[in-house]
Amino acid sequence: MADPDYGRASVALFDPVHVNLRTTRYALQQLGFRSIESISDLADMKRRLNEDAPHLVVLETGDHEADVFRMVRAVRSGELSNNPFTAIIVTSWKRETALVREAIGCGADDVIIRPFSTSFAENRIRTLIRGRKPFIVTSDYIGPDRRKDGTRGDGAPPIEAPNVLQAVIDDDKEALTRARVWIDEAQQTVDAERLRRLCLRVIIGAEAAAREMKAGRRPVIDLEEFQKGAREVRTRIARMRSSEATRVAQALCEVAAELREREGLTEANLSLAKELAMAAYVAFAGDDGIERSADEIEKAAAALQQRMASAAARKAEPDASAQGEAGLKRAAS
Repeated sequence: MADPDYGRASVALFDPVHVNLRTTRYALQQLGFRSIESISDLADMKRRLNEDAPHLVVLETGDHEADVFRMVRAVRSGELSNNPFTAIIVTSWKRETALVREAIGCGADDVIIRPFSTSFAENRIRTLIRGRKPFIVTSDYIGPDRRKDGTRGDGAPPIEAPNVLQAVIDDDKEALTRARVWIDEAQQTVDAERLRRLCLRVIIGAEAAAREMKAGRRPVIDLEEFQKGAREVRTRIARMRSSEATRVAQALCEVAAELREREGLTEANLSLAKELAMAAYVAFAGDDGIERSADEIEKAAAALQQRMASAAARKAEPDASAQGEAGLKRAAS
C-alpha cells in the first residue's frame, strides 16, 4: 500500500495558546500536511467549520473544555458543519480521567494527551484513516462506536461513517465523487435513529414516572432534562418538514412545560407526554419504529422505575432520621 499523501488534506487546527498552536502546526507539517488553517479563537473556529468541513479537525481543550466539547457535539449532530462525520481529534495537557472520558463522550474520533511525539501523532492519524470505527447514535451520543462486541446486546446499531479524510489522502476519485451523497444518506440514517432514541427517552421517562405515581410515590425525575428532550424532538422533526409530526411535537413540548409547573406533575400529564412522543415518531416513521422498540421500552422503563424508587427511598431516609431524632429529643425533655 502506498504511503498516504497528507498534502491533499485540509486541516483546521484550534489552540488558544499561540506557542502550542505553532508547535502542533509544525508537527503536522512534518507529517506532510500542507493546507493547515491555524485558529486561536473559538468563534473563528465555529465560522470555519460552518463554511466547509475540513478533512481533519484538531481541537485543543486548553481552558475551554466545555466549549470544545459542545463544538464537537454540534458537529456530530449536524448543527455545525456540512459533514457531521468529519475526522476530529481532541488534544489536552490535562490527564484527568474525567476530562478524557468527557472528551471521548462528546463524539471525537480520538483524544491525544500532550506532550506527544510526531511519530505518535502519525500513528493515531493512520489509525483514524485506515481503521476508523463505525458510528452509533443514542439519545445523548453521536460518534465512534467504542463498545465491545460482547456488551453490544440490543443497543444502537452501528452506522458506517463516511471517511472523506481517507478518500482525499488516497486520491480515491470515485469515493470523493459519491462523498456528498454518501454523507447525506448517512446523515439521514443518523437523524432518524437520533429522533427514535430521543422519543424513546421521553417515552421511557414518562412511563417510569407514571408507574411511580401509581405506586403512591412522587417520581424522582429531572423535569428540566425531560423538557430539553421534548424540545429536541420538536427541533429535529421541524428540520424534516413533517407538518403533522411538528404539531404533535409542539404539543409534547407544551405538556413537558406543564409538568414543571407547581401542580403539573400528574399521572395524566405523564401518560399524555408518553402518547405524544409515540405519536410524533409514528407520524415521522410509521408504526414499525415504535413496535420494534416495545421490548426495549418495557425493560428500560422497569429499570428506570427501580432507580427512581431507590432514589426516592434514599431521599426519604434523612427525613425519617430527622423525625426520629426530634422524637428522641421530645422524649428526653
